[in-house]
Amino acid sequence: MKRICQKCNIISQDFNLWCQETYCPAENATEIFDNGEWFGPIEIIQPIVITRSAIVYHARRAEEEILLKVANIGCEEKLRSEAKAFLTLARAGQHPLLPVLLPAHPQGSVVAHPYGWTVINGRVKYYEVFKYADGAILRNLLLRNPQPWFQHAGWILLSIADVIFYLHKAGRLHLCLNPDVVLVRFDKQGIPRPMLLDLGVSASGNAVFEMWNPNYNLPAYIAPEMLDGSKGSVGPATDVYGMGLLLYEMLAGHPAYPYHLKKDEAVLKNVLESAPAPTGRIDLKNIPAIAEKAISQQVNQRFPDVLSFVRALQPNFPPVPAEKKPRGVNWRMVFIVLGSLLAISLLLMFAVATVP
Repeated sequence: MKRICQKCNIISQDFNLWCQETYCPAENATEIFDNGEWFGPIEIIQPIVITRSAIVYHARRAEEEILLKVANIGCEEKLRSEAKAFLTLARAGQHPLLPVLLPAHPQGSVVAHPYGWTVINGRVKYYEVFKYADGAILRNLLLRNPQPWFQHAGWILLSIADVIFYLHKAGRLHLCLNPDVVLVRFDKQGIPRPMLLDLGVSASGNAVFEMWNPNYNLPAYIAPEMLDGSKGSVGPATDVYGMGLLLYEMLAGHPAYPYHLKKDEAVLKNVLESAPAPTGRIDLKNIPAIAEKAISQQVNQRFPDVLSFVRALQPNFPPVPAEKKPRGVNWRMVFIVLGSLLAISLLLMFAVATVP
């Protein structure tokens, strides 16, 4: 087990963390479980992503591969609320681009145990269990290829927009979009198939600020109105801002607000006081302007809702191709082939036997 500072990303290999940030004392650092370690009855295979609010692991419970999501210190309420939201949304119809919640306790039901808790090293750890989904975190993909093909960028964004629209129809805002919460799988045709691993605050109205904690998102991805009410009210356009940041980053090849090696306060000041530079994608028509409008600092200068944003984007991309399902075994053809091979074998045997 290791510890990580969520502010400056220092990782301790020997469990002794000396963080450069005075507001992140070592005793409150987040533990990371390594391959082969156990989280109760769950065996860790590897961490998939470390966010400010949780760590998601590829893990195994009994013979089943799963996704294990463990809340970071101070973000336990977000995870409990998220698990309950997954239950509510599933009753209305599970969105295919959201992970499938499993019972936290293998002998229980998902309704009775949408989340679990255990004590490790004297600390209570809250967690969720999801059906395993393959893929790579969008952040990692962008580190390898900062500017993906614009058509792939559009398909990823439009797919995520469909999930956000689904949440908005259910009366829930996300408000925590960033490349760390998007898992992308490429199908056999090479088409990106994203999944949203996190429901954000999953609240609306006054409940947004009752739920909100600055540790739920990276400062560079927090909308200005979440920091300063003079920029406008929080609503659907706030999630448009989050989606616009994703699109901007894939087009420009870098985040709209650089944040590496900067303190949170400096990043937040930048978000509030300066607009991002243009994407520089003069090779593309319309799309850069749409991304730049979506991340306007003033709410009333953005697209007012997800549908408006999507309707502006869609004419610039072909529809996302439907995924081809693997063909089932054609047993009739198998039996015909086997029968033919058997007949040929018998004929050959007979021919050999009759040769003088």
